[in-house]
Amino acid sequence: MEASPALSVPQPVPPRSALRADYARYLAVAQAHHGRWRARLSALGQFGFIAIAVYRLGRWTRRLQPRWLALPLRIVYRVLELGVRIAFGIELSSNSSIGPGFYIGHAFGIVVHGDLGARCSIGQGVTIGAKGAGRSRGYPRLGDDVYLGAGAMVIGDVQVGDRVVVGANTVVVQDIPSDSRVVSARVRILPARPR
Repeated sequence: MEASPALSVPQPVPPRSALRADYARYLAVAQAHHGRWRARLSALGQFGFIAIAVYRLGRWTRRLQPRWLALPLRIVYRVLELGVRIAFGIELSSNSSIGPGFYIGHAFGIVVHGDLGARCSIGQGVTIGAKGAGRSRGYPRLGDDVYLGAGAMVIGDVQVGDRVVVGANTVVVQDIPSDSRVVSARVRILPARPR
C-alpha cells in the first residue's frame, strides 16, 4: 500500500493576516486587467473574495469568548453566509480550515467541507467534502498550492499533497502525492445508437 503524501503542518494564522493574503491573490489578478485604484475595487467586489471574507468572519466568531457575547455576530455571520450561498452559489463551511491566500476563480456550484492549505485555488463547480450515503469517515485534507480545475471533486477521507494540480471534471477518491498532476480518464466515443 502506498504511503500517504506528506503534508506541511498548518500554522495558525491570525484572521486579519489570512484575509490580507486572500485579498492579495484577488488584487494580483485584478491588476492584470485594471489600473491601480480600479483593481483594488474590483478585487473587493469579486464573488470569491466576498465569500472568503464571510467565511473568515465565521471562523473568527467561533473563537470569541464568552459565547453569549459572540451570539449577535454569529447571527450576522449566518445571514451573510446564507446570502453568499443564494447569490453566488458558494458554500464554505466554517468547520473547514482554509489557509491564507485562498482563491476562487469563478462563482457557482462550489462546496468546501475539508481542510485546505495555503494558496489553494479552485474553479467553478468544485466539490470538496465527505462521502455521501452515510459512508463518510472523514473529510479531505489538501496541502499548500493546490489547484482544482472546474468541476473537480475531492471526496472522502483523502490527503492531497502540496503543489498538486487536479484537472477539470476529475474525481479524486484516493490519496495523491505532492507535486502530482491528476486528470480524469480518457474520453470514450461510443457508437451511435440505431434510429
